[in-house]
Amino acid sequence: MRFGYKVYLVILFSVCFAFFSQIAFAQNTPGLKSEIYPRLKCCACQESFDKCTCAEAKEMKVYVDALLESGTSKEDIFYKVAKKFSLNTILDAQTKAEIERRLINEVGKRRPQLSFDSTVFNFGAVSKKQGKVSKIFKFTNKGNAPLIIKSMKTSCPCAGVSLKVNKTKSPYFGIEGSPRDWQSEIKPQESGEIELMVDLASPHVKTGKLMRDASLISNDPLYPEVTVRVEAEVKE
Repeated sequence: MRFGYKVYLVILFSVCFAFFSQIAFAQNTPGLKSEIYPRLKCCACQESFDKCTCAEAKEMKVYVDALLESGTSKEDIFYKVAKKFSLNTILDAQTKAEIERRLINEVGKRRPQLSFDSTVFNFGAVSKKQGKVSKIFKFTNKGNAPLIIKSMKTSCPCAGVSLKVNKTKSPYFGIEGSPRDWQSEIKPQESGEIELMVDLASPHVKTGKLMRDASLISNDPLYPEVTVRVEAEVKE
């Protein structure tokens, strides 16, 4: 009888502890958000996570909020976000360096490594009458394993993105992205080009400041999603 009573007390204590721990965690969730959000940035807009409201940021916030609700630690939240989206989402330099070491140890020495010469270009002042303008972003697979670019898409119907490796160039893909069965392989130390084209004459382009992006998804374990961007000041 005494043994059964002790078991009952242990179970009751465990249930109560879990219940009140969940309440305490729920009460602290806003505080954790305010601590975590400013230390992240949106892959697409490159804006601080707590300020950005684009579709990509909303997707990331849903993911982070789900991790918070499950009781995931701050360290593991940063790790999981970096692994799912990109190491570039981490703003804090020390945290980013720690996660990079963790990811490298996890995947080993043999890995693809997508490296761009630059990812942002400003056309300066342009006129809608110019029609189509484009910028080529050069990259190299600096890793020692094949780099697979799995998909590409743009942020606006006025833009198109194309990939060139050696003499093979893909079609231009728009806001709907590349077909599901499309991909391109870049060998170790091989280079390629991403062309981001914008039709200034498109009704989707207004006068004033312009920013258009193209996002790439690859098998790079540290930077699975990379964004290139063009900017301009559009005149009539």
